[in-house]
Amino acid sequence: MRCQCCPGLLAALIILEYLNHIMKAIRDAFVTMEYTFTAPDGTLLGSSDYSGPFTFRHGYGDVVPGLDTHTQGASIGDQLTFVVDPADGYGERDEAKVRTIARDALPLGREPEPGLRVNVNDTIYVITEVTATELILDANHPLAGIPLSFDIRITDIATEDPREASSCGCGGTCSCAS
Repeated sequence: MRCQCCPGLLAALIILEYLNHIMKAIRDAFVTMEYTFTAPDGTLLGSSDYSGPFTFRHGYGDVVPGLDTHTQGASIGDQLTFVVDPADGYGERDEAKVRTIARDALPLGREPEPGLRVNVNDTIYVITEVTATELILDANHPLAGIPLSFDIRITDIATEDPREASSCGCGGTCSCAS
């Protein structure tokens, strides 16, 4: 016996269930997910608990290739756990991207310190070490060479960018809902 008190709700639930089965994470789809990702030692590198759900356009290089690969074909509600190898993440570390220069060769206007980002000939480096006479600069991505462990839950898949629907398109520079 069917409930006769709310046929509209039942129809809506059937439609929603149908859409969950046909909406898949494929090229051009806007995928929204809750996530955490960690380093091999368990260090938390990112989480939607702190930054909110993350939306990306599937298949366009908006995310590391391994995230596109592992979410391919996923549906709303799917929970996925996987590891993205460095080659499909932020790349392998490349020691050729590490340079040692004379400390006075880089006029900073302040004392150099580890972690400071500097632009040298249109390449962004991070100062990793400071000695009395030298600076060690590294142009590798900070996560290069690190396998990334992901725990995600797909919360939405859409054909249009849901981020644009909630703002005026300013990118967050005014007081709209973005």
